[in-house]
Amino acid sequence: MMVWLFAVPSFSQVKVGLRGGVDVISMEFNSDLLSASNRAGFFVGPTLRISTPLPFLSVDASVLYSQRTLKVQEESITQKSVILPGNVRAGIHLLGAVGIFASAGPQLAFNLGSSTYDWSDRDRNDYHFALQDTKLSLNFGAGVQVGSHLEAAVYYNVPLGKTADFTWSRIGEYGVAHRLQNAKSDMNAWSVSLTYIF
Repeated sequence: MMVWLFAVPSFSQVKVGLRGGVDVISMEFNSDLLSASNRAGFFVGPTLRISTPLPFLSVDASVLYSQRTLKVQEESITQKSVILPGNVRAGIHLLGAVGIFASAGPQLAFNLGSSTYDWSDRDRNDYHFALQDTKLSLNFGAGVQVGSHLEAAVYYNVPLGKTADFTWSRIGEYGVAHRLQNAKSDMNAWSVSLTYIF
């Protein structure tokens, strides 16, 4: 995509905007012994709209601050990150200033602060949850554009590879840990986004 962008002639138009929204995260483990519930988050940040010589095709690139609350084994975990989505979008106009579009592209996320969490429960189970510091995923979206400034979209984000590692053990008599087990986690997300192009 970067090679294609640099090959676009200089008469391409770049517009700046602001993007924000909410997402719902679905976390799944490869172990039936672990529980995780759907949780919510939000994101906000600047975005660029890059037009191309093809009137129906453009590119979006954003730098977004994201904050999500995850819940694993009844423990709430706050994940803060910077995400860099880049989507190629194709759209058509329907009636007047209203149009529809579909988009897809990669997304890179960087965790801010600590990415590991340790806690214990009343049954003397010790837990260790470690998020990936950097995560690559894919975005697929569709939306409605009203005029030349405002649009609303829904995106589905699919991670490439595991999202986190989870380790837990039971502390027995004399403080000796046993029944050490491991699991991997995937984290998909639905997002609702509003964008204003200046």
